[in-house]
Amino acid sequence: MIQASIEKAYRIMLSKDYHMPDRVHVSDGSNSLLLMPCFSGQYFSTKLVSVFPEAVKHGQPAVNGVMVLSDNISGKPLAIMDGAALTAQRTGAVGGLAVKFLTPEKIKTAGVLGAGVQGFSQARYLMFNRNIETLYLYDVNLEMAGQTKEKLKQEFFGVDYVVTKTAAELVEKSGLIIAATTSQTPLFNTEPEAIRGKIFISIGSYRPDMQEFPDTVIEAADAVFVDTLFAMEESGDIAGPIKKQPAIREKIKEFSSLFEKNTYAENSTIFFKSVGMGLFDLSVSSAAYNLALQANIGQMLDF
Repeated sequence: MIQASIEKAYRIMLSKDYHMPDRVHVSDGSNSLLLMPCFSGQYFSTKLVSVFPEAVKHGQPAVNGVMVLSDNISGKPLAIMDGAALTAQRTGAVGGLAVKFLTPEKIKTAGVLGAGVQGFSQARYLMFNRNIETLYLYDVNLEMAGQTKEKLKQEFFGVDYVVTKTAAELVEKSGLIIAATTSQTPLFNTEPEAIRGKIFISIGSYRPDMQEFPDTVIEAADAVFVDTLFAMEESGDIAGPIKKQPAIREKIKEFSSLFEKNTYAENSTIFFKSVGMGLFDLSVSSAAYNLALQANIGQMLDF
């Protein structure tokens, strides 16, 4: 249901039947507060989410927040949802859909950089879409990487899980690399020859001062896809390289264009960057709301 909702959101983008203001982004040091509204059809949604990278040191998730789904005619609030849980699922599904469209079905090796909540979600949706034989995991906190490995083993059997000591080792051994971190500097350095023919998915860098992959990835890519063109301004993985080489902008396309016609070839070097958008939240939360109504679950509130 979640991934189908993300696909629906991309199709709404093509129809242009929505109104999605740029999200409000407030920074307080390394911490961020995001306000993400979106209007389309019967509903509008408002997500308020906080991202505190150091929260994990205190036993708390880095992402917290609330989602409010409202009627788009009267403005009446219809549901309040756990914004962190919704974000983890919908962002995992964004990565999963990128895997579905950008990787060959025969791919057998993949790696996930970052073993937090989002890294776990990315790994799950990756394996929903591809029969991975070996999954490499890396995190600066090796203990956390080991814990994520054990959680994945309980759900996906028959997969060989390997925790690598460095990000570079993971990249070297994987045909698909997904990054879900809050790193402010590239997680590895490598020559263009070492990344050709691979697929890179960046999920974590949502600010200009964050960058998960070195410039060589986007420079060597045959095609670059973004979930929203706002990523060119918001993410350091794209904004940084464009500032140095403006010509990179010419090969960047919206991911939704793949729903009209596949524009990449197998064995190409592909880079996909997601910064997320309110339309994803609206599509997923409205689907969850209708499912809850049908199943008669949740607590009805009278606002």
